[in-house]
Amino acid sequence: MKMFSKLAADDLDLKDIFNASANAYVILTRDLVIAGCNEAYLKAVGRDDRDEIVGRPMFEAFPADPASDEYRILNASFSRVLATNQPDHVALIPYNTSRPGEPPVVRFWSATHMPLRNKQGELAYILQHTEDVTELQALRERSARANMAESSVLARAQAVQTASDRLFGEIALMRDLFEQAPGFIAVLTGPNHVFQLANDAYRRLVGRDALVGLSVAEALPEVVGQGFIDILDEVWQTGAPYSGQGLPVFLSRPGGRSTLRHVDFVYQPIRDTQGEVTGIFVQGHDVTERWRAQRDLQRQTDLLRLAQEGGGFGTYDWDLQRRTVRGTRLFRELLQLPAEPEDVPVEEVLNRIHPDDVSRLVDQVSGGAGTSIDMPLELRLLIDGRITWIGARGIVVRDVHGQPERVLGAVHDLTQRKQIEERLDMVARESAHRVKNILTIMQIVAENTLRRATSIEAARKSLGDRIAALNRAQVRILAGPGDSRLDAIVRDTFAITYQLDDRIVIDAGGDAELGPRTSLGLALALHELITNALKYGALSTAKGKVYINWTVTPCPETEGARVTLDWREAGGPPVTGAAGKGFGSMLIRNSLAHDPAGRADWVAAPDGVRCQFVFSAKAVVAEAGEEMAG
Repeated sequence: MKMFSKLAADDLDLKDIFNASANAYVILTRDLVIAGCNEAYLKAVGRDDRDEIVGRPMFEAFPADPASDEYRILNASFSRVLATNQPDHVALIPYNTSRPGEPPVVRFWSATHMPLRNKQGELAYILQHTEDVTELQALRERSARANMAESSVLARAQAVQTASDRLFGEIALMRDLFEQAPGFIAVLTGPNHVFQLANDAYRRLVGRDALVGLSVAEALPEVVGQGFIDILDEVWQTGAPYSGQGLPVFLSRPGGRSTLRHVDFVYQPIRDTQGEVTGIFVQGHDVTERWRAQRDLQRQTDLLRLAQEGGGFGTYDWDLQRRTVRGTRLFRELLQLPAEPEDVPVEEVLNRIHPDDVSRLVDQVSGGAGTSIDMPLELRLLIDGRITWIGARGIVVRDVHGQPERVLGAVHDLTQRKQIEERLDMVARESAHRVKNILTIMQIVAENTLRRATSIEAARKSLGDRIAALNRAQVRILAGPGDSRLDAIVRDTFAITYQLDDRIVIDAGGDAELGPRTSLGLALALHELITNALKYGALSTAKGKVYINWTVTPCPETEGARVTLDWREAGGPPVTGAAGKGFGSMLIRNSLAHDPAGRADWVAAPDGVRCQFVFSAKAVVAEAGEEMAG
């Protein structure tokens, strides 16, 4: 019973067999404490009673210097059994088994260490089977040949032991590196892809530890329908490696919940000496955080781009060292740059900017020590002879020496705003000019009325009629665009001069319906001409006359008509060289600029102003208005 004092009671039925064996056996716990031994072992190590060694640690019962070879060899063998749960062999080990206080007796041993497992397959004890091979040394004294053979055996045994130790050390190192690798690693064997190894990173990724000995489908059933088993099968069958970048994988977690991860990985086939695929090496990295960062960055980029394009802004990156500009889609559209190449030579961009504005831009970038362009910079673009406007904003990025390195910025279209500003300026000048004309006409009308009136009452009535006529003409002009008859426009314009009917000769060559912009342009031009005629021209004298005639020619190709209207003054004061250079003459010349086929030719002839209008009409009116003649 004493020999099994450290063993479980269930094992006592083995004592007789164990004790009767001629082979020397000793049983050790996982802590290398001697749990029991048989009679053959006591005899081999020179002990009479089990109490001398049972219950004591192996290296206390048989002391050895921890720095000695015998200690290192024996301890390493025990460590391998504990680490692998597999048998280990010590081919040859010299070891002193003498009692404490006795002269050392070094004998040579050969040992096999076997794991004894419990019902769960876990290592419970280590069984050492040891053999005393010291007698081989005696053979050296009996025969030289035997001595050589013995020496060879011992040398080979020593070499095997040394190689085994080195191999175990390398394997242990590789296991440590494998386990501590920052990326996930696994080794799969066989066509069913059974886990042989899986490091800590892999186990943490999949959220479970029990992998070794199970196939991928058994260990990770949630990945079966995600295509990974199919990829493994293909690598196994073809022997071609597979690499995946940022692939999504849904992995189960405790409680049935699922988590989404993104991984970079490679499936590398493992081949034997004949080149046959025996397994697959799995290596990769969990890139979920990187993927999330890229996703968030892309979302922010998309939102920024939408905000920029919604606000009409195009961004650019001007590399001052490489002399290239890279811009967004809207930037390229504003400057009419091609979609390719991505990096455009800066000369191609500058060539699209008005020459007078290029120097301002370059001076802003290269001058001073500031980090931003003096904003806002309003630049004119000159492309295919057409001028458009952009506003530019930017930050000058400088190198460690303070020299400009690149410009990061944005541009937006100012063309519409500039056109509105120009139009507002024109309207302001036009309005001022109209007010001036109205006051002039009122002055002339008042003077003529009072000069010809026979009484105050007659003057009041005549002046009221003229003001009403002037009001009708102004209402037509100020009402803005609208369809009108040519004859009506002329009649309304000259209604204010009805007392001068004998000096205005109108020859109507038909009537036509005019479009809104043409109606307004012609009314403004005729109003300007009649005002100038009253102030400076033929109607400013007693005998001067104005001749107006027009023709309306149908245009079948446009289903409309073409009108030619002539204005001619005669009998007025001589026309000076300064005539035709004021704002009024500019209004007349630009009155039909909207009409591709229209023109207004103003000539300051010595005998009087002449003007010809050519423009398009929407339709010919069947019956012309009544002819007015003096």
